[in-house]
Amino acid sequence: MRLGDLLHSARAVVADRTRAALTLLGIIIGTGSIVLLASLLAGGEEALLRASQQAVEADLIQIHPAEVSLEDRRRTRRELSRDDARALDASRALGGASALSESLRQTEARAGARKKRITLVSAAPAAPALYGLELAAGRFLTEGDLAARRRVCVVGHEIWADLFGGPPSRAAGAQPLHMTADGHVWTVVGVLKDRPILGSTDSTDIWNRKVLVPETTFDALFSPAHTADRIYVRQAPIVAVRSPLAVLRGVIEATLQRRHHGVKNFRIEDEDSHGQEQLVLDIIKMLLLSTGVVALIVGGINIMNIMLVTVTERTREIGIRRAVGASPRAILLQFLCEAAAVSLLGGVLGVLSGVALSWLAGALLTQVVGRWAFQVEVWSIVLGLGLSVTIGVAFGFYPAWRAARLDPIEALRSE
Repeated sequence: MRLGDLLHSARAVVADRTRAALTLLGIIIGTGSIVLLASLLAGGEEALLRASQQAVEADLIQIHPAEVSLEDRRRTRRELSRDDARALDASRALGGASALSESLRQTEARAGARKKRITLVSAAPAAPALYGLELAAGRFLTEGDLAARRRVCVVGHEIWADLFGGPPSRAAGAQPLHMTADGHVWTVVGVLKDRPILGSTDSTDIWNRKVLVPETTFDALFSPAHTADRIYVRQAPIVAVRSPLAVLRGVIEATLQRRHHGVKNFRIEDEDSHGQEQLVLDIIKMLLLSTGVVALIVGGINIMNIMLVTVTERTREIGIRRAVGASPRAILLQFLCEAAAVSLLGGVLGVLSGVALSWLAGALLTQVVGRWAFQVEVWSIVLGLGLSVTIGVAFGFYPAWRAARLDPIEALRSE
């Protein structure tokens, strides 16, 4: 059968507009939902990483203090400190990986009659790249601030609004602004951009409520032992051969145990430690995408129903084709191709609808939760179209088989 004849016969299947809409609706919904959900999941994952209140990149290893066993408590040991971070940063065994320490302190800040609970964070000039921070106004901490142990700070967006009010641009004005925290006066040199809170409830993890100060000043005032609450080690971005994180983790553990006199009073986290969270996200993704598959199956049932009706309506046509020499196999292939063509049409319309809805959803979510990237996953388009054609053929097989089994003489007698 020629392609033109096939398209003409497929067009006859959806000639009635109401019947065509009902036939294609399930396929359109199923394919469109796969494209839409894949786009929202990709954009949502990126938004969560961008809005995360912690450093969670895949090339990052975190080191935290940890409890030791009863046996090790009697042994001499060192606490996690900035010297550990410097030792890791200078280690050739880590292949150029960089290390940065962090210390936290809960306190209260005042500016005039206003006050607010804050988290003081020790920071260095490399902190913005580590945490993905952006400035709304002013500047960040510099090496000069660290060398001179200046009492300057960069405040979170919420702290600025509650203590000073007005637009953040005032932080970069001619008149320096000051706040008091833990009995010390700090000069505000910068304000962080607003960082949305997505699921975080711990105030120590919310950047809008943090104040970043030079780590040298923090140690001089609050931590003369130079202890650290956390150390980050980032894999070198450009090297000839990148070492797996598991290898870096082993080097870090050996280095720290040697420095801590053989006592493991720390724990190391990397991307392998977050495997459980990624598994949960993958399960959610599969469950959401399965709704699109269910809708496609419903669309396949619609195609089967409409093809059975079509076989009944075209019984005489089938008889004529058999009379002029068409084989049962040719009849079977004709109706299978018609079912595939109809489902493919529904798949294409579903993909276009899914892309349009993804763009619209991205625009709306940008207004609600901040910047939301519009992404169309190529694999979702391929999956949607492939499933639509597969389901069309699968559910169209029985009507096509019935058409191929019709007796030519009885079919010619049909009115």
